[in-house]
Amino acid sequence: MKKIISVIFFSLLSISLFAKISFGSVDLNSSDEVLFTVKQDMTGMKEYSSLFYAKLKDGLPEKTPELLTCYPEKMELLDGGKILQVRNRYGRGHFNTVSERFAWVESESDIPENSLPVEPYAVSPDGKWICKIEKDTLSSGVLIVQNVLTGQNAVLCEQVRLSYESVPVKWAPDSSLVLYENNGNILFCNPDAVIRSVEMDEKYRKIGRGTINSVNWTSEKNLVYVDDYLIYQINSKELYTIGLYSGIIGQGKAIGRFPFQFNPKTDKFSANAAVNSFVVIQNKKLFSYLKLKKNSGSADYLDVVYSSPYTDSTASLIDAYIFWDDKSNPILWLEKLPYDGSSEMCDVFMLSETKIPVLSLKNSNKPSLSPDKRKIAVLSGQKISIFDINTWKLTNELTGENYISVVWSDRNTLFVGGNKSIQKWNLISNTLQLYMLSSAQACLWEPLSLAVIAIQEDNAFYRFSRESFTWKKAASLDNQPQIQNGRYRVFTGTTPNKYYKNALYIRSLSKKPVTNPMYKKSGEKNGETSKVALVFDGYDNADGLSQIISMVKKYNVPGSFFLNGEFIRRYPAETSQIVMNDFSVGSMFFSNTDLVDNPFHVDEEFIRRGLARNEDEFFQCTGKELSLYWHTPFYSVTPDIISHGKKAGYTYINSYHLNNDCEKLDKNISPEKIILDYCYTLRQLGGGIVPVSIGFSQGNRLDPLYNYLDLLICALLDCGFELVSVNEL
Repeated sequence: MKKIISVIFFSLLSISLFAKISFGSVDLNSSDEVLFTVKQDMTGMKEYSSLFYAKLKDGLPEKTPELLTCYPEKMELLDGGKILQVRNRYGRGHFNTVSERFAWVESESDIPENSLPVEPYAVSPDGKWICKIEKDTLSSGVLIVQNVLTGQNAVLCEQVRLSYESVPVKWAPDSSLVLYENNGNILFCNPDAVIRSVEMDEKYRKIGRGTINSVNWTSEKNLVYVDDYLIYQINSKELYTIGLYSGIIGQGKAIGRFPFQFNPKTDKFSANAAVNSFVVIQNKKLFSYLKLKKNSGSADYLDVVYSSPYTDSTASLIDAYIFWDDKSNPILWLEKLPYDGSSEMCDVFMLSETKIPVLSLKNSNKPSLSPDKRKIAVLSGQKISIFDINTWKLTNELTGENYISVVWSDRNTLFVGGNKSIQKWNLISNTLQLYMLSSAQACLWEPLSLAVIAIQEDNAFYRFSRESFTWKKAASLDNQPQIQNGRYRVFTGTTPNKYYKNALYIRSLSKKPVTNPMYKKSGEKNGETSKVALVFDGYDNADGLSQIISMVKKYNVPGSFFLNGEFIRRYPAETSQIVMNDFSVGSMFFSNTDLVDNPFHVDEEFIRRGLARNEDEFFQCTGKELSLYWHTPFYSVTPDIISHGKKAGYTYINSYHLNNDCEKLDKNISPEKIILDYCYTLRQLGGGIVPVSIGFSQGNRLDPLYNYLDLLICALLDCGFELVSVNEL
């Protein structure tokens, strides 16, 4: 019998993720002021140690402890470059680049136990507007536009799919308009008019059908819109006219057509400033460089200059981006995952009639273009490299810490954020100016002056300015931290709260003796968390494998793979790639047939032989053994099949979901629906298996779940589940 389950829907609770929070260095001065560090080792997030200050009164902090360091999980330049905004799990701060002062504008009143990533913002080029998604369900939210200076905002559209990677909008180069998608259509608006509620009705601001991939700005005056095969060029001044009269005059000037159909869900394109050259990336597999026919007055097919699929036998492709140099040469940037298990890398090519290699980097992140688009900054571990985009010569290089984020101030200046500091980097003089500390491993009060001193892991000392809230390098000290004065003693001790490794306590030594935790929640007992295990199923397609491995590593969550013989035979390199990246691999039988709904006699011998054959094929491919966990293809099973597998030495894992990602491939179930079903069912069951298909070669599923693995992981964390490996369940 196939599994059948009825789901009782419940009110979703906002429960914090299981986290490991620990208090480290502590120093108490004679004025009842205490410094202390807090370290968080949380699933899905970077681990770092933050420095706090608190003034004690009556055995408790006089007010919420103040955060003195600022880890740059996200950085943006606002208000024409006057404000550097730094965001992390603790809040949002503004560094004024003119007065060189920092201040928190939003901050948490408690230590955040929720480890969801900091959401992305889409900031207008002039830094005066922000587009962001405000979450209202596990998988969707409201797209809003906000004025940076006044804080006023307005809703652009509702029920927008969440993303922790990007916001589905595109700003005009002069910041006058923003493009967005809503309900299968591309629209535009003037942010100021929307905020003041004087913008035209949305039905008069429609460019055409599609997604945000269907449109690109090429200059302040022009944008390009693609509908199926046809390419339209639209002058920004004509947008309102097109919106009003599109039924009569069409969607702009048709300038050409692709020799293939453009799918806005899976494809993306880029055009040069002259709008006569295009590069199209189809389903992250096929790269085509095309040009308009010269002196053509009609929408002719474009000439194909170069077209080739991705065929690298040493690495799988994660993502691809396009840039243009000053001579209108397209630059193809490929993010790759090597099959040998080594770290991610990038390969860069200039496209012409052939693919000309110009650069290759290990352990690199997505590049950042300078405002004049002539330089590119690449973060690769403990190094930031600056390249001239026309010559691809290395012009500057910065080392010294693990770099996390970077934002260009102008063509020769960047703000760089690492795991130790936030600094301003002048490329002409190649000098650095320190502003903020990102983290601190230890803390001290400086004798006599009682200045705050932070110590980092390289034994470097820094002094804090209370006036500007910034830091400067300081001479080393040899005094020891104190945990007691005449009125208080501060110390770390055990806690019943499983989110914490320890708690920081304040013991009053005068008046009425009492001991209180620095943070009330850190001393309170909490309930048990439910455990779930991510399971990635390889049937007969490996399209999503590189994205899955990359995302699981990025979020630092456990994941187990289950492969059948068909996958192993078709994808030996990908099978080895899973093993080389140290993932556990279980069995899914030797073929991907449904073991319940088929004409075969599935007895004990059949199951034994099928499992044994899969073991042999996996060993021949990888030199490793399969784990002794298994499940049938599509989780279609009977008690007898489970019993047969047990006699062969295998433990069966099962999935209990109405809309399993590995089932009903003939139905186009949205990833949001699958994610919501997983969360509801797992809450009812108290945990379990979360299946994700690596890919599928058949069926009508248009939007595979593996494209939204970050959304699935964050939804599970947001529900309070602890992500574990299969053998921990």
